[in-house]
Amino acid sequence: MSAWGFLYRNLLWFGPPLMLMGALLLGLCIRGEVRLVKESKIVSLPLLAQQEVTLPNEGEVVLSVEGPRFSSRFQGLKYALLTAGGMPVEGRAVWLQARTTGVSWARVETRVFTIPQPGRYILQVEGLGMAREGDDRHHLVFTRPHLAPAVGYVLGMILSFGLFVVSLVFFVLRLTGVDVGVE
Repeated sequence: MSAWGFLYRNLLWFGPPLMLMGALLLGLCIRGEVRLVKESKIVSLPLLAQQEVTLPNEGEVVLSVEGPRFSSRFQGLKYALLTAGGMPVEGRAVWLQARTTGVSWARVETRVFTIPQPGRYILQVEGLGMAREGDDRHHLVFTRPHLAPAVGYVLGMILSFGLFVVSLVFFVLRLTGVDVGVE
């Protein structure tokens, strides 16, 4: 008897624990992703042409734009980060823009800056123009880089959901007595 045949014959016993394991792993991955996004946030700022920001650690930080889904308010804007003395901070565009979304809002990574030391910096937004209605719902958010662990959690969600669905389908097939040709 093959391993698949053994597994299919005993799916009435293996199915429920596999479904439970898939559901639990899915819940853990979702919880981990939500916690990762919350803990990576350093500061959220209003959408202004220029403002001061305090960054507590040296190293890379990601500047993201956050606002209502499908908002075009951030189109054409350019961002610069300056030291308190007016020197530009090294930055680059985000090659693979990670997006975090809720029901009515979205956050998109735009630039990565390398902070030389903790302290106060000046964030400048070029091309903002006059204030518009709804600007209070748009924010600039600094976060720690978290793309790699986020991708890991998403892959975990996909695999654990797959385990749950495949276990459920084969359990129902075995329960109803459908012959799938496994011997």
